[in-house]
Amino acid sequence: MNNVHRQFVLNLICLSFLVKLCSTYTYTDVDILYKNLTSGYNKQIRPVIDQSEITYIDSSFNIITIQDISEVQGTVTLSGFFSFSWIDNNLAWNPADHNNINSMDFPENILWKPPMVNGNAAKNIKIMTVENMMLAVQEDGRVSFFPGDSFTFTCDIDSSKFPFDTQICTMDLLTWGYSNKTLVFNDGLVATDLMGTNSGWELSSATITGNVFGKLTIPGVEVKFNFKRRSYFFIMNLLLPVNFLGFLNIFVFILPQESGERIGFSITALLAVVVFITIAEDILPATATPKLAALYELLIQDMALSGCIVISVILSSRIYYQKDQQAIPEWIRKCVGFKFCCCNKKHPNFNRHLTEPNSVHVLKSTDKIKVDLQKDENTNELTWETVSKFWDTVSLCFYLLWFIVGNMKFFIDTL
Repeated sequence: MNNVHRQFVLNLICLSFLVKLCSTYTYTDVDILYKNLTSGYNKQIRPVIDQSEITYIDSSFNIITIQDISEVQGTVTLSGFFSFSWIDNNLAWNPADHNNINSMDFPENILWKPPMVNGNAAKNIKIMTVENMMLAVQEDGRVSFFPGDSFTFTCDIDSSKFPFDTQICTMDLLTWGYSNKTLVFNDGLVATDLMGTNSGWELSSATITGNVFGKLTIPGVEVKFNFKRRSYFFIMNLLLPVNFLGFLNIFVFILPQESGERIGFSITALLAVVVFITIAEDILPATATPKLAALYELLIQDMALSGCIVISVILSSRIYYQKDQQAIPEWIRKCVGFKFCCCNKKHPNFNRHLTEPNSVHVLKSTDKIKVDLQKDENTNELTWETVSKFWDTVSLCFYLLWFIVGNMKFFIDTL
């Protein structure tokens, strides 16, 4: 059984080898076919027998790398190559008549091809072509054209959600001298198999669709890219450190006044935030169109927060070391609390006890009441030190609320 199986496999190999020998074509075969197809060929005429028919062009794009996305200039630069294919009725042949030749390559300058231009190019607008490039032609007349280059096109970039922004950009390819009555581009695919990694951006999605541009109904394709910024670097090196400094600075109001470190601590935190803003100028997009970056607004807010904390700490120290001989204004007493206005509220029965001369407890409890009153007066006496502590409590709550609301607004606006 094994010998029979082995013999069968050998027969198949020999048969395939013989078929290959029979289908092999020579230089002369290719030369004859080449001359037959190019004889009388006019590359200026659209390659259809009936010129009233529409030429349908299949399209696709293979992206290789994202080179640059400039927020300031509003441009995107990437490299890749397109694939366009169409049927050329003048280039079809019967393989049986030409020793089974089923495909050939022709120089791109002798065949008709759609004159493609980058309609929203950031620099010069020119017809897309590649010198010394060969066009692949199949036996049914299907021609394949693969122009590749580094493409730079304009894009309206919105950096208001930086560093969590996504950009939707389109590259428009048009055909000069044709209308949608003669050429129609079919939808295709954008391949990312050959795409390299970009450190700043990732491609979320991409599509290529046939389109008609302008009032002149110029046929072409629209390649739409959805770029998403890689935000991890900005989170770890800018967002978290600045937020940590702002949050840490709020707790300066917990430090005791006697330490003498409050003002120095708050000023140091303010200077650190300013340093981070200076660093951020080289990182953040230098554009305010259509809106300033949300992260930059957050940095300015943190700087304002730290500045206000410095002012509040200075005022707190000023209040704390105020001389006790100076009377506390009534409006400050009202702000600090109503309990300082009524020092005797803890003893509502004191007057009733004194107006009852027949009470047996009056003489026994007089000394105790005097001691209690003295303690209450000392406890409820409003001093500048108490006002300073009250100011610290209010400042701590206010700036903590400011910090939380500001960060919530940032993440709501950007995420």
